[in-house]
Amino acid sequence: MANQPGAEAARRLSPPRRFTFRSWLAEHFELFLTTAGVLVAILLSLAQLERGTQGVALIFLVWLQGFILWAVRRHSLFGRKALLRKTKNMLLDRVNNQLTVMLSAAEIRQREMTDEERQDLTAAVTAARTVSHELETLSLESLRSWEQRYGHSVPRPPH
Repeated sequence: MANQPGAEAARRLSPPRRFTFRSWLAEHFELFLTTAGVLVAILLSLAQLERGTQGVALIFLVWLQGFILWAVRRHSLFGRKALLRKTKNMLLDRVNNQLTVMLSAAEIRQREMTDEERQDLTAAVTAARTVSHELETLSLESLRSWEQRYGHSVPRPPH
């Protein structure tokens, strides 16, 4: 049986099942771990164990619940970092694009501008570069630091 070119291209483009499962698991990580913990708790409570074995099982269950809470918190932290990184990259790209447009316009109009207009343009370019630098250094830590400094004076959006 000969390979068909269309089938080969579809096989290359479709993500492997392992990647699809990982993607689904990452999307529903908290739900998966919580469900697993609840199922273990139900099974242990329904199991007819001796008193000593039941104590060990309950200690294991408490440890498991602690591990689940830790894992969910860690997963949430990684998700927030990834979202911040994507947002930072998107904003940095847009600001740098606008900065490029401003610099191009400045070069074109350089000959026709008055001193005051040149100073205004220089101030605008400096401000855009400052914003670009701030975006490059944006992190969860800098966000927390900013929030501690200025968070009380910034109005919070309604949820």
